[in-house]
Amino acid sequence: MMITNKIIFDNLISGIENTRVSYICIGINFILLESDNGCGLAQTPSRNTAGCSEIRQAGNLIEMPLKEIATWVRSKNPIEIAIGMAAINASYNRYDLKGRNENGLSTLSNLKGPITTIGRFPGLSKYISNARVIEQEPKPGEYGVIDTNKLISDSEGVVITSSTLINKTIGPILELAKHKFVCLVGPSTPLVPSLFNLGINVLAGTLITDLEHMKTHILEGGAVKSMKNYSTFKTLIPE
Repeated sequence: MMITNKIIFDNLISGIENTRVSYICIGINFILLESDNGCGLAQTPSRNTAGCSEIRQAGNLIEMPLKEIATWVRSKNPIEIAIGMAAINASYNRYDLKGRNENGLSTLSNLKGPITTIGRFPGLSKYISNARVIEQEPKPGEYGVIDTNKLISDSEGVVITSSTLINKTIGPILELAKHKFVCLVGPSTPLVPSLFNLGINVLAGTLITDLEHMKTHILEGGAVKSMKNYSTFKTLIPE
């Protein structure tokens, strides 16, 4: 089976409970959406992203069912895609979710071969000493997107930022990473075991532990580094 964005999003949407949306805020760096069962985060795309335009039904989102908002991941508007991703995460990243309270990057520490990371991760060197980092705007010592195919092909492990769900590059990356050890990492990661059937070995995301402070954090432009004060790592691996 060829892994595509459609297959990934159909998988995610199919398992969503149609619960109530109780709160949503859109910060400059992250979106937070709260449902009856959990709270989801998603990275906010840049305002000048191509195709990023006005949000439909702005002012009335809280009146929409969770599953309807989740279908916005199929939109062509980047900000609506991110809102849809936050809704998906609000369904799966439940407050009572069971998993390991650890940084998912630690699951790759015993791999001997090269590890390629799609995205730059804080504290990466603490867990992985031989990482090759791919970024859209690479810094010295990093690689550009043009190197993705070559680097993944000879990797033992691949770490993928969950923002690839929002920019819809995850399908092609997972297709390239078949038969590699794959870890999906970041606050936008949906913690749903059905993704293990699509070539992902580890799901490493964020569960909010202090909702009121996290709401303020998001509204005031907070980003990943200081989220740890109001959340905990949660990592799922197949049983």
